Amino acid sequence: MRTIDHVIRALHAIAPPKLAEAWDNVGLLLGDPRAPCDRVLVALETDLALVRRAARQHAQLLITHHPPIFTPVPRVTADEPAGKVLLAAARAGLALAAAHTNYDVAPGGVSDVLADLLDLRGVEPLAPADASDAAKIVVFTPPGDLEAVLRALAGAGAGAVGRYSDCSFRVPGTGTFRAMDGAHPTVGRPGRREEVGELRVEALVPRALAAGAAAAARAAHSYEEPAIDVYPLVPTRPELGMGRCGDLPEPARAAHLVERIKERLGVATVRVAGRLSRRVERVAVCGGSGGKLAADALRRGCQLYLTGDVSHHEALDAAAGGLVVVDAGHAATEAPAIPVLARRLAQACPTVRITAMRAKPAGPFCTV
Repeated sequence: MRTIDHVIRALHAIAPPKLAEAWDNVGLLLGDPRAPCDRVLVALETDLALVRRAARQHAQLLITHHPPIFTPVPRVTADEPAGKVLLAAARAGLALAAAHTNYDVAPGGVSDVLADLLDLRGVEPLAPADASDAAKIVVFTPPGDLEAVLRALAGAGAGAVGRYSDCSFRVPGTGTFRAMDGAHPTVGRPGRREEVGELRVEALVPRALAAGAAAAARAAHSYEEPAIDVYPLVPTRPELGMGRCGDLPEPARAAHLVERIKERLGVATVRVAGRLSRRVERVAVCGGSGGKLAADALRRGCQLYLTGDVSHHEALDAAAGGLVVVDAGHAATEAPAIPVLARRLAQACPTVRITAMRAKPAGPFCTV
């Protein structure tokens, strides 16, 4: 017998939760992971109509791209839209789960599906999740200083990894030093070579906070001159990141490419900024809300950028730089990834019936 946890583990293999943004809310959000599960629906959004439909189809799990719970919920009542959805799901025994920014970033996720729709080649992340803004701070400390140093590092913003805080690693070793005239060593005497048992303590820290974390560790340390190192980190998963960019099989005019986008996304209209006569060879895509990555598309040598939720000023700046921006809408740029996720889950859980629900391409808005 398959359980909800069995499907959730398959979901996490496709879109690991550790790839989600810190503000996001992914994974199983409502339900009993040990409950039996042989019917799953996969959709873009959770709403009351979909929950009722899932109940009629006797589904035990509903997986959506957008989490039905984003922030802590102070109360769940039928007087609020979110409360109605959660109560209806609970009454129907329907578990709710989400794969959001983790599915955006993961290989084969939302933006990879968009890139495939446009037949892009040589695809790579538009904004790589390369830890370029992260560093590792290393503090060598005697065991007696350990707790004070760890508190200082955490208080200065070090040791945060995804949804976890106070993350560190330590290993024992031997430190050597010789205090010169005028020094006031915590251990030993000036002029004599000393060997002291110490701990090497490591923690991740945003580069912008590294200097402050080093200062905090130094203040908490009993040594007059503690050894503290900060190392910038290099990419370890170059295939991960927001958005994708790649080359068209053949160059095309922007106007022709816009028509192709409309056809393949199944939308009647899109918003466009920039010259439709422009020759396009390299394209960037980002499903959902990607206006902030327009500058990245320009830096990566793209002539056209497909995304959703582009602001007025983002479009102006991008067009001024020579980029053609195609805003096809938040939902329309994410919808193609839903049946792909359902197929991948079905392959991983062959004894569970998994169905993709058709998304409304325009999201909550309609054209009138």
